[in-house]
Amino acid sequence: MFHLLTTDVLPERYVAQVLHALKPSGFAIVGAFSPQGPEQRSGLPVARHASNDLHSRFGAPFELVDSSTEVHTAPWGAPQQFVYWFCRRHAQ
Repeated sequence: MFHLLTTDVLPERYVAQVLHALKPSGFAIVGAFSPQGPEQRSGLPVARHASNDLHSRFGAPFELVDSSTEVHTAPWGAPQQFVYWFCRRHAQ
């Protein structure tokens, strides 16, 4: 749901919560609309992210393990492209 965080403050809070919840050497998967994804969801604007954008948002405490894109078909039949970012928190 990272794509619903459209202000600068909200993604920072999300990353802070992931850091708080994830043990050192722990893994996380983050999904968001890709740059080719929809511009709105339920009539609201969304943020679209590339894998390297997600990595820069999460920063130095995380190491990129892998990323992928997937086209999901919404219940109403519209294709929506997502990016998934698989990361590991550094052991410190």
